[in-house]
Parts: sequence; C-alpha cells; structure tokens
Amino acid sequence: MKCNKTAVSAAAMITVLLFFFAQGAVIIAFELEGAMARLIPALILFVLTAVGFIILRIIKMPLNEAGFRKPREGSLKKLNYLLTLIAVALSGLTGGINLSGGIGYIFACLLYVLAIALSEELFFRGIICSILKEKGSTRAILISAALFGVCHVLQAIGNPDLIGTILAICFAFFYGIAFAQIFLITKSIFPGILIHALHDFCSFIGNELSAELNLILDFCQTALILIFIVIVHLIAGKTELLRCENEKADK
Repeated sequence: MKCNKTAVSAAAMITVLLFFFAQGAVIIAFELEGAMARLIPALILFVLTAVGFIILRIIKMPLNEAGFRKPREGSLKKLNYLLTLIAVALSGLTGGINLSGGIGYIFACLLYVLAIALSEELFFRGIICSILKEKGSTRAILISAALFGVCHVLQAIGNPDLIGTILAICFAFFYGIAFAQIFLITKSIFPGILIHALHDFCSFIGNELSAELNLILDFCQTALILIFIVIVHLIAGKTELLRCENEKADK
C-alpha cells in the first residue's frame, strides 16, 4: 500500500468531520424532528460509508485488512470481557424504554445507529487504525482513539454543562481505545460495529434521566470501559497485539 499514510489519515478524519457537521446542519436547517431527524442523517452517513470504501479502493487496501472479515479464530474467547462493554451499552436503558415515537421512529433509530457504527468503525478502525498499526499497535490505538474523541467534540458543542462535555469527549476517547483493541486483536470491525450500534440504539430509545443521574451514569460507564481496557491490555492485549506485530514483521 504505497501512500502518504499521514495524509490519508488526515483526509479520512476531515471527511468524517465534514459529514458529521453536514448531518447536524441538515437537522437544524430543515428543522427535522422525530423519525426524519434520524432517517436523513442516516442517509448522509451511509454516503460517508460509501466514501470510505472509495478511499480503500484509492489506497488499495483490501477489505479484509480493513476488518471486513470474520474475527480471527479464537480471538473472541480472549475477549470474553466484551460483556463489560455490552453492560455499558445496555445501561442506556437505565431509565426504561421510550416507545412513544412508535415503530417508525424505532426503525429510523435502528438505521441511524447502523449508519453511525458502520461509518465510524470503517474510518477510525478500518482505515486510520489499520494505517497507523504499521508504526506500532500502541500508537495506532492511542492516535485513532484521540481522533475518535475529537470527532465527538461536534456533539459536545453547545452543551452548557462543562463537566458533561469533558466527560463526553473522554468517554469517546476511552471507547475508541476499547474498539481499537478489539479490532487489532480480532482483525475484524464487526464486533465493534455491533457493540457501537447497540450502545447508540439504547441511548436513543432510553428514557431521559435527570442531570444528576445522567452524570452518575456517565461516570459509571466510563469506569467500566476503563476496566475493560485495563483487563484486555493486561490479560489479552499484550500477548495478542505482540503476536500481531510479529506476524506483520514476518511478512
């Protein structure tokens, strides 16, 4: 894959930011509400996904290298701690399920979270992390996670709650580390897509909590993600990521 890796990573990041800004701008400009506020952004993010596949074609990165393959044999057994991340995702339903929007809204939310998960995992793990891992797994994990956190700054803009904003950015950063660990160990973006989509879906259909309870939930979710990161690094990450680097060196 002969390309300027820094330039490709920067271009991928800028592309994501532009599309996420566009989907937010469309909602505001056309005053979209309910199901339409999910469906239209979903379409925009599916276009972003298509752009991601075009980038893969341009840089001549095979789909399996970008994570479009089944998880490496035995790798998920080393990640049975994924239950921790599933618990984080399901915690979005702490206040109960809100079905007031009807079936149409729930379906729109489902399409939206799939679009978010597919596009973000493709760009941040499939493209950026894959490119950066050639310089080392730790570097790939931290930089791709930092860029993932920066992407979520757009969602935090306009939030008057400074602590909540900082937590949201840190949450995205730590989640990015966890998703990168999963990607590099399994060599697949599908586990990340499923957990990512589950988390967002539960957040969308869950009842709103009070500001105080929401802050507590944010702290608990972040703590669980940190526990996952540490466990994977200490028990599975060191040996598995080293193995990945040795396999790369042997090629």
